[in-house]
Amino acid sequence: MKPHFELRRVRDFGENISDTFTFIKENFKPLMKPLLVICGFFILLNTVAYANMQADAIENAVDSMNNNVPNNVFGYQNRGINQMVGVGLFYLCFFFFIMSIFIVTYSYIAIYKDKTDDEKPTLLEVWGYFKYYFFRSLGSYFVVTLLTIAGCFLCLLPGIYLGVVFSLLLPIIIMENGSFGHAFNKCFQLIKGNWWITFGIVVVVSIIISIAGAIISMPVTILMVTKMFLKWDFVMFPLLLIFGLLINVFYLSYSVMAVSTALCYFSYEEQKEGTGILNRINTLGEKGPDTSHLPTEEY
Repeated sequence: MKPHFELRRVRDFGENISDTFTFIKENFKPLMKPLLVICGFFILLNTVAYANMQADAIENAVDSMNNNVPNNVFGYQNRGINQMVGVGLFYLCFFFFIMSIFIVTYSYIAIYKDKTDDEKPTLLEVWGYFKYYFFRSLGSYFVVTLLTIAGCFLCLLPGIYLGVVFSLLLPIIIMENGSFGHAFNKCFQLIKGNWWITFGIVVVVSIIISIAGAIISMPVTILMVTKMFLKWDFVMFPLLLIFGLLINVFYLSYSVMAVSTALCYFSYEEQKEGTGILNRINTLGEKGPDTSHLPTEEY
């Protein structure tokens, strides 16, 4: 029988990164199923918004290259407004999509931590958690996002600091069934002495996702260049929809970031309260999952 992945233990920087991919490897299929099913609506919505935004951007770029510009100020205004609306709709859909990915992933992990041996969370279990926590998580993250943006406008550094601190907000809400106030305060408690390692983990995982995303997005760049030389308007939007769908399916890789921050939460929780080691002490002598695969913990 395969040993159950241990969530509650202290991890350093390297262990967090390696354990993130180990967890995803061991849970790829059962985690991907709720991601595709529950986030499917947001994938389709974001695909259409992405295709519209890119179509406007390509059309404007081609018109500028060919000096095909509006002949009056109202034409410029209309073009600018249309482009801003398209970009705004895309980022609004993108926000809901990314939030749904994080909530599904954290819900999966919250259920997983109470399982034993080879048991995996089911789609219905994850859906139940998702429905329960969606609006609470959405409202809470909207508030801290505004605080982070305000911090960036003040002097950038406060915004970066708060962004790292609040990366632990959703794990606390979902793992502990906590209120916004409880999660807000606990973010600062857990991050104390751990800010730099959290920052490093977020940066490294973000770079990995960004590089992979840039490679996936290359077809759209090629499409933009070829549009300047070929007249194929009739297939432009369908192609953008296809590429947009592929890119939005790739966005599910943000679950990697969610797993990594969840492991940060469990590590810092174990540092501060030692819940995991206390549970193992209390169950000494009882038959439990094999922990021989785990590294020795130091205290």
